[in-house]
Amino acid sequence: MGTATPRPGRALNLDPDDPDVYPTGARYVRTAQFDVAVPFEERERRVGFLGRLDEEKNVRELAAVAASLPPDVTFTFVGNGDLRGWLETRLEDEIAAGRVELRGWVDHDAVPAELNRLRLVVLVSEPTEGLPTAILEALACGTPVLARPVSGVPDVVRDGETGFRLDSTDPEAIESTIRAVLDRDDLDTISANGRDLIEREYSFEAAQCRYREILAALA
Repeated sequence: MGTATPRPGRALNLDPDDPDVYPTGARYVRTAQFDVAVPFEERERRVGFLGRLDEEKNVRELAAVAASLPPDVTFTFVGNGDLRGWLETRLEDEIAAGRVELRGWVDHDAVPAELNRLRLVVLVSEPTEGLPTAILEALACGTPVLARPVSGVPDVVRDGETGFRLDSTDPEAIESTIRAVLDRDDLDTISANGRDLIEREYSFEAAQCRYREILAALA
């Protein structure tokens, strides 16, 4: 098992568990827009990646995974970037067979629809980000997330509860984990847990309450 990268607070010599530290900060999701439009049990066996198609996101590793998943699983890439052309060449046969989709760049207003097509979002970024917005938006749409436990990710991607932890960027490890996740019989519960978490901790209303509490504590 790998070791999780310290959360942003620890990188600043702050203790995330200290009562004076607020790990959720100002973050919130527009939960009316990012919502469960397609019931989880009605979704096809489709997994996907949302973000920049570049080296930092380990897109080459995801391409190897996409090429080796079972025929009944479709892998969708949503986004654009330097590796778009490479992906088109590398996955030419899989794209032609309908096993891989390259959706390209989509307007932010179209992201909820993309997330509602998926049963699982896969993010294997390098530890250079805090908490990717794509994770919060995926959970708001009831889409479980498989991600590396880097930076602030473990705060919301809680293994076996709202999503799943990935300790390796090795394509074989990623593929086997995806297969195991898709075969679970409790994914609908995990989907609901993710939505509940966002409503409880990352809705606009939750952000307002959080700031009222912070300001009251300073009075």
